Amino acid sequence: MFRKYSVLLRMKYVEMFAYRLATIVWMTGAMVQPLITMMVWMNIDPDQENEFIFYFAALIFVERMTSAWDVWELEREIREGTFSYQIVRPFHPIHWAIAENIVYKALFFVILIPAWGLLAVFIPALRLDQISAAQWLLFFCALLLAAVIRFLFSYTFGLLGFWVTKVTALYGMFEAVSLFLSGRIAPMSLLPPFLKTISFYLPFRYMVGFPIEILTGSVQGMDIVYGFGWAAVWCMFFMLAVLLLWKAGLRKNQAVGG
Repeated sequence: MFRKYSVLLRMKYVEMFAYRLATIVWMTGAMVQPLITMMVWMNIDPDQENEFIFYFAALIFVERMTSAWDVWELEREIREGTFSYQIVRPFHPIHWAIAENIVYKALFFVILIPAWGLLAVFIPALRLDQISAAQWLLFFCALLLAAVIRFLFSYTFGLLGFWVTKVTALYGMFEAVSLFLSGRIAPMSLLPPFLKTISFYLPFRYMVGFPIEILTGSVQGMDIVYGFGWAAVWCMFFMLAVLLLWKAGLRKNQAVGG
């Protein structure tokens, strides 16, 4: 398995740099929405300017480390019939998607970390000297779970392409809900109490907001334990969903062409 993944990672690495301009445009465009939202909140409540700067900078990092795009690729490949080539391979197609995710996120990591360090020299709100080692450990554990949940969530919807022609339209509806319940539009603490309570039981918070809450210190003690518990539950749920949909999808698949 290790040798297979090493080959896959090299292939995806070469593929990524074959489309350097597209990668740069995608990366830059992904940062626009959090920055605009940050400026809106800074104008609404100038007294919390430093908190908003740190929160939305963390949001950009977490978003890039957890982003998932597999639903669009799966829908297109299933609809056009090209997914049939992947089905006959001896290696499950999900491993190709995992390798691609690892390569792209590694690229963003090596870009965003130095960029954060450089900005922290000029923007005191971005300095990380108040964050404890325990917070860092919990943050990276939550970040890993968030990346897994978001990837599986996207892959689950992608597999629905065996039954639904435009599954991305359905996925877009859930993405709109996620904007509000994941902490991407506003910090979780600013949500109305009703929405905040709902977010605890839905997967969206654990895709983005929960790691940031740990980093900012807005969750403590048992709230962290409960958060990891729910994140683990959703992770296992989507793993099972992918497994069941994959088996059912192979029986359903009648693709031609490609």
